[in-house]
Amino acid sequence: MNSRPHNLKSEQLENHLLREILPQYRPGERIPSEVEMARQLGTSRTTMHKVYFNLISRGLLYRQSGIGTFRADRAEEPALRMITAVMPSLHLLNASQTPNWFNHQYTLEHFADAAREDHFMLNVSFFDHDRYSVDEAERLLNRGDVPAFLFPALVPELEPLIKRLRAAGKVCVGRYFKPAGFCDSAWFDIENAMEQAVAHLANSGRRRIALLDEWRPELPEIPHYGYPVDRYHAFRRALEKAELPFVSELYRFCLGSGADGEWAVRRMLEEKQNFDAVFCGTDRRAFGAIAALRKAGLRVPEDVAVVGVNNESGSVGCDPPLATIDCPFDRLARMLYELMRDRLNAPERSGTESRACTVSFLWRESAGGAPPAIV
Repeated sequence: MNSRPHNLKSEQLENHLLREILPQYRPGERIPSEVEMARQLGTSRTTMHKVYFNLISRGLLYRQSGIGTFRADRAEEPALRMITAVMPSLHLLNASQTPNWFNHQYTLEHFADAAREDHFMLNVSFFDHDRYSVDEAERLLNRGDVPAFLFPALVPELEPLIKRLRAAGKVCVGRYFKPAGFCDSAWFDIENAMEQAVAHLANSGRRRIALLDEWRPELPEIPHYGYPVDRYHAFRRALEKAELPFVSELYRFCLGSGADGEWAVRRMLEEKQNFDAVFCGTDRRAFGAIAALRKAGLRVPEDVAVVGVNNESGSVGCDPPLATIDCPFDRLARMLYELMRDRLNAPERSGTESRACTVSFLWRESAGGAPPAIV
C-alpha cells in the first residue's frame, strides 16, 4: 500500500479505500480481510467492520461465507441516494458480545438489499452509547442530503431525536416489538405462532411446559422488556387456549446465551421440577437447554421437548434439529423499506404507520410428535 492513514474516521477510511485501495483489485478478486486491512491502515477492526459493511451495502464489495470479501463488478447505475441507519453501538453487531446480534445485523442487511433495488445506499451511523437527545439529531442532519433514517433497534429514548428529524422533513422507520407511536414501524406478531407451538406440544401429550425468558413478572412492563413481556403473555394465552396449566415454578428468568439456558434447566432438574417440554425465548437458550437435558441423561424429545425462537442458522444442525418460531427478517426489513418508500412518495401524510410481520411455528424433531399438517 502506498499510504497508511492513522486515526482516521470511518468515513475517511471508506473514501481512502474507494480511491486508493479498491482500484488495485479487479472485479471478482479477493481483497484483504477486515483484520488484514485494519492492520495495514493502522485502525481498529471494529472501525474497519463498519467500513466494509457500508461498502457491501453499497454493492461495491460482496462476501462469500468461509472464503473472503471480494470487489464487486458494478455496472453503471443511476445516481445513488443515501439512507442512514442509526445504531446505538457497534457492539450490537458483535456475535460474541450480543446474543441477539442477528436481530440488528439481519435487519440492516435485508433492508440494504431492498433499498438497493431503488438505488438507495444504506450508510450506518453508530452513536456508541445509549443516550439520545435532540442535539444528537443535529449530527445526523449535518451528514448531507439524507432523506430517510432507519432505526433497526427502536427504544423509547429515541423519541425526541426522531421527532426532531421528522420536524426537519426526514422520514424515519424502525423495528420495534409493537406499533411505535412516535415512528413508522414494523414488528413481529408472535401470537399465532405461539399458539401453533403450544398446541403442537399439547397434541403431542405434553402437559407441563417450562418457559425460559428474560423477564420476571415482578418487573415493570416497560418497553425495555418489550420482547420477553410480549412472549410471556402470548405464552400464557396459548396455554389457556390449549387448556394447559401455567406452572409458576416452571417460569424461569434466563439471560440470552446458551450457558444461561443450560443453567436454568439444570436448576429445575436439581429442584426435582416436573416438566415435559421447554419453550425458550431464543434459540440460544434452547441450545443450552438441550445440552443440560442430555447431560442429565434425558432424551430430546422423548423425555422433554424443546422449542426456541428466531430460527438461527444453528437450529437445523442442532442434535436433534431444533423446532423454533421462524422470524423472517427479510420480510420485516422489506416492510420497513416499503414504509419508508411510501412515506417518501407521500410526505404530506400525517401521523405514523405500523405494519405487523406474521411469524410461524417451524416444526423440527426437538418438538416431538409428527409434523403438523400443512393447511
